[in-house]
Amino acid sequence: MIPNDLENNMNSSSTNITTLSQPSMATTSSTSGNIDSLSIIPAITTDTRRSVRISTKSPKRTSLSSNQSSIHRTISGGVANTNSPKLNVRRRTSVSTDTQGASASSISYSTITSNDNGGIHDNNNITTTSFRDLLPSDQSDDDEMLTNNNVMIQQKSTGLATRSEVLSYFLAQENGYKCKLCDKVYKCHRKSDANLRKHLANSIHQVQNVLYASQMSDDSNVQVLLVSPERKRELHTAAVNCILRDGLAFGVFRQPGMSQFLQIAVPGYVGPNRKIVRQKIAQIYSSYTNRLRSVLSKVDFIALTCDLWRSSKRVHYISLTGHVFTDKYETIPIVLGCRHVIGRHSSTTIERYIEFELKRLNIKQEQLVSITTDNGSDIKKATSTLKFGNRISCMAHNLNLVVKHGLCLWKQPNPDHFPLDLNSNSDEWEDIDDIDDIDDIDCGASDVDENLIEVATDFLSDEDKDDDEVDDTSENCTTDEEFESDSDDDINFSSLTINDDKLSSIDHYELLLSICNLMKKTRAGVKFIRNHNDTNAYVIKQVDLKNKANDETIGGLVLDMLIRWNSSYLLLDRLLSHEDIVKSVFSFPNNFNGLMDKQKKKLLELALKQNEWDLLVYIRDVLKPFKVSTNALSGQHYPTMASSFQIWRLLYHFLHTKKSSDEPVILTLKESLRFQFDMYCDSKLPPGQVETMLIAAFLDPTIYPLLLDDDRKTAKKLIFEKLKNATDANIILPPTSTQPMANKSNPLYQLAIICGRTVSFASSTATKRPMTLDEELSKYIQAVQSATSFEEFWSSQKKSLPRLSRLVRRTNISPITSVASEALFSVANFLNRKQRSGLSSRTLRYLLVLKNRHLLDKLEQNC
Repeated sequence: MIPNDLENNMNSSSTNITTLSQPSMATTSSTSGNIDSLSIIPAITTDTRRSVRISTKSPKRTSLSSNQSSIHRTISGGVANTNSPKLNVRRRTSVSTDTQGASASSISYSTITSNDNGGIHDNNNITTTSFRDLLPSDQSDDDEMLTNNNVMIQQKSTGLATRSEVLSYFLAQENGYKCKLCDKVYKCHRKSDANLRKHLANSIHQVQNVLYASQMSDDSNVQVLLVSPERKRELHTAAVNCILRDGLAFGVFRQPGMSQFLQIAVPGYVGPNRKIVRQKIAQIYSSYTNRLRSVLSKVDFIALTCDLWRSSKRVHYISLTGHVFTDKYETIPIVLGCRHVIGRHSSTTIERYIEFELKRLNIKQEQLVSITTDNGSDIKKATSTLKFGNRISCMAHNLNLVVKHGLCLWKQPNPDHFPLDLNSNSDEWEDIDDIDDIDDIDCGASDVDENLIEVATDFLSDEDKDDDEVDDTSENCTTDEEFESDSDDDINFSSLTINDDKLSSIDHYELLLSICNLMKKTRAGVKFIRNHNDTNAYVIKQVDLKNKANDETIGGLVLDMLIRWNSSYLLLDRLLSHEDIVKSVFSFPNNFNGLMDKQKKKLLELALKQNEWDLLVYIRDVLKPFKVSTNALSGQHYPTMASSFQIWRLLYHFLHTKKSSDEPVILTLKESLRFQFDMYCDSKLPPGQVETMLIAAFLDPTIYPLLLDDDRKTAKKLIFEKLKNATDANIILPPTSTQPMANKSNPLYQLAIICGRTVSFASSTATKRPMTLDEELSKYIQAVQSATSFEEFWSSQKKSLPRLSRLVRRTNISPITSVASEALFSVANFLNRKQRSGLSSRTLRYLLVLKNRHLLDKLEQNC
């Protein structure tokens, strides 16, 4: 029975909003006449539909003021919102009174009525009424209903599940807790169960009242995850693969812009953080290493490349790459390792590193056929022991040395080395490059760009530090300093001239000295134009107009770099292509208002005379064959050993042949280059390298038609020598009977039958018999006439030419350059950029090894 005072408040107006605060347990002292208040206790304690909030608190008795909650609560989690925008509730506290006799428990309620005019009427009457009695008959006390005309507000139970209740959904195991609902295992700290609660509240289980307040929004229900765990793992894997393939920062998917994009593209998905990315990359690296061991164990032959690199932090790294053929004769380059070199990179350290990587990957010595390196003394000594196969000298490095020393593009020639004895044994010049000292370079103090020097030094290999000198220029680099000091005025550019009489006898030393000085002047002029806004903008505008008028795509002016292959050729080619534009800059400095008088004077001094322009043309012309050769050799995904011989032969012919149309300057430059070519590309090559190049060229169907007859004969002799102990293969061949086929219509045949003479017939059935090596070579020469592709030819002929196909896999797989290692270092320089300077050497190794791991999938499918 409802008390009268509470019933009056409930019936006051049909338009009023009636709200009930959470019941609070209070301990009161009542008189003996207060028996009605005690009558409700059994109803509370014995009701099976009572609220969890009440049952969990019973039989404890707490003061009304300490346990009373506000009316408006959040939907789950039991977090009180004292500043509710929906209801303005003034909490009332009941006062405990001490009376004579026994004490009893009572439930107090605050009844607040609000009329349509906005006035609030508060009847705060303390009563002893059962909580169930105040709820509609069809409503549980766990679902409190607040109604206002057509508005209904529902409140979920606010009791937060205890740790024991959360753990009841899981089965304890050694490695964590196994969910009884989905059999997934999660780890849980003894002091925290947040991850278990988050799992129960996900979109699959949707268990209520398990999340802490910090795990959900203050103004929403339990956060429903729209992305399933399986989908989340799939997206995380794709994100990590993207980071590895494109060299992105680990936290890129948590950056604000990317997070906003992901919420639109995949609502509910949050990208992996740095910690998750690092963990997954380590897992991928471990799995990749195991796969690599398994795949390489099935490979017959492996060729190696090795090189050293120094980062911008002056940290040295050493890399090792492997090259293998698939069953379709496709070349696959694979990064085997890249590690930080601690201490001096001596030959012993390099040798131990290579042995370590090979042992780690279970690569056997009988699988190794060659190792390609540059000409650094330490790495040359470490790889010349034949432990890792025959050593191959990088032909691209050799050609770079030929150009550098043959034309003296960077350093003045040494007068003690002249005159050149073109008929002498070049072994006498074995250490000519060792006398070079990086400090001896004199390109003019003003020509040195410190930023570019650092870039060049970062890419110096061991060979480059012994043989090459560092300069400040690069074919693709630009400078951030638009106005630099004009200390170039100390250089006497008027002395940088050559003899106008091109028909006179030309001395090698004088010509090379003029070239060195002219290249110094040319770099200074190009650098001046690029470093000043007015001149640079003018050249760029004129180049664009020229390209549009002639329908060309020639770039602007560039600088060269000492260790950048072909960069000097690109410098001269661009400069000569825009000769008219550059001449206008030098001839009319007053047209550039942004230049000071001192700068205008310097620009006049940098102007090139016509005979200097002519010499630049000669230099470009003799450099062009080397540029084309280097580009042809700089491949990773196709065999280069075969093409190297033909390139070697063509350059030899170019430098040793005197054409009637050649100017005296051209002939002199060829003689100087020929001297260096015979040294670096012949006498200083490792023993047997030229022979290996010739065999590979003979067995390449695309190179074979280009060979000279003498070279083909020599190649056949070398092949016979290598395969003389090879076992003959049984091949199905057409019959080779010496008896002619009998013609049954011949009268003599009839006569032989009549006379009793037996006539034998040659069998037309093919038989399997051993094929000699000479027959196999003849068959190859016949089949190669219609070949168009190396891969297609040997994929179709590997069974009919078994010995030659195996020789191809052993010989042609060796790369003639260390481009694979050079490309790896370019990637390392990008990954280790300033914005990611915190990368450890281990993480850098993971990223380099895994960047092109998709190539292992290709090898695994075609091994």
